Amino acid sequence: MTSAHDADATRIVVGLMSGTSGDGIDAAVVRLGPARQQVTESAAERTGTVVIVPRSTEVLLHHHEAFDSVTRERVLAAATAAPAELALLHAELGRRFADASRTALAAVGLGPGDVEAIATTGLTVAHIPPAADGPGATLALGDGDVLAERSGCLAITDLRARDRAAGGQGAPLVPYADAVLLRPSDHVRAALNLGGIGNLTCVPPAGDPVAFDTGPGNMLLDAVVAQATGGREAFDVGGARAASGRIHTELLEQLVADDEFLAAPAPKSTGRERYGAPFFDRYGARLARLSLEDRLATLTEFTVESVALAVERVRGEGLLPEPPRDLVVSGGGALNLHLMQRLARRLAPLAVIDSERALGLPALAKEAVAMAILGDATLAGRPSNVPSVTGAARACVLGKLSPPPVSARD
Repeated sequence: MTSAHDADATRIVVGLMSGTSGDGIDAAVVRLGPARQQVTESAAERTGTVVIVPRSTEVLLHHHEAFDSVTRERVLAAATAAPAELALLHAELGRRFADASRTALAAVGLGPGDVEAIATTGLTVAHIPPAADGPGATLALGDGDVLAERSGCLAITDLRARDRAAGGQGAPLVPYADAVLLRPSDHVRAALNLGGIGNLTCVPPAGDPVAFDTGPGNMLLDAVVAQATGGREAFDVGGARAASGRIHTELLEQLVADDEFLAAPAPKSTGRERYGAPFFDRYGARLARLSLEDRLATLTEFTVESVALAVERVRGEGLLPEPPRDLVVSGGGALNLHLMQRLARRLAPLAVIDSERALGLPALAKEAVAMAILGDATLAGRPSNVPSVTGAARACVLGKLSPPPVSARD
């Protein structure tokens, strides 16, 4: 194995992501190689930036392990679960993370001894950003000790917690990884991940990225489909139903006008606490009067408008030396053809392109790859939060380390 403290060493890291959609676990086996651009510590200190070293990144395998219906129900209900259920789910997710990692490694002929670490934020079941009345909190499930014991690998977990301890939001964390993937470049590039929540990152040629959550990604759309089909379907395949529906402009305008998150300044992050049950408590009756197709068309446009407002904020507030020229989209939303078409139309002349075509990175693998990149930084002892993005008081090395079983060590 390579030295964990060599920042430019070639190493294999497994990244795991289980997001707010609650559909399962994405595992990416990633080989990180030599730096594509040299960035010195002294230059970073002078400009106040986090040291971001663009690394060659090869995805050896992406594996998705879907949750069965019972587990998905437990995950979606976790925000209101009793402590005993949270404890049991914490351990269960540690086992499931380990099994997803082992399956992915076996598929490429690798074992625990070939891997430097498995890295994950865990599954976030509560995300309460800091506010005037308190520091906020984040709770992520997926027991790192269970993951290490069952997988035989070093586990790096709870990646959001240290940023939160330093006064940050603990999100978004992907901007560091976006900069690793999108640099070097001679112009501003942007990345949009559309999982349950939308996250925008704008990466200048040098210096800190600008990033924040945009609002709903697929969360509202998936919830409407699941409810309308009694759980038989989890999402609108390709956006076909939304494409056949009609946008109810009056309701759309109300959704945008009512949503104070969209107008809030960065740093900001959000989650199921805003766009889960509370959203449907507020708007469910009005949405129920529409056909399924019209509901999906209107909520799709709500996602599009939230992204557009975020891009306009970046353009209009002088946060970057120039507007971004392209938008690289990943996550489940990148597979929604209707959503992608609506984004391209709304954001023109900005080029909207999926991560597969732009980076050779499968759209559903992006967040898991980001976890591997964050884990790689932790192994190198390199901070990988971006305080200007999260609001943290300082740059932090992220994650809690659970060593592998003694018998699994070299």
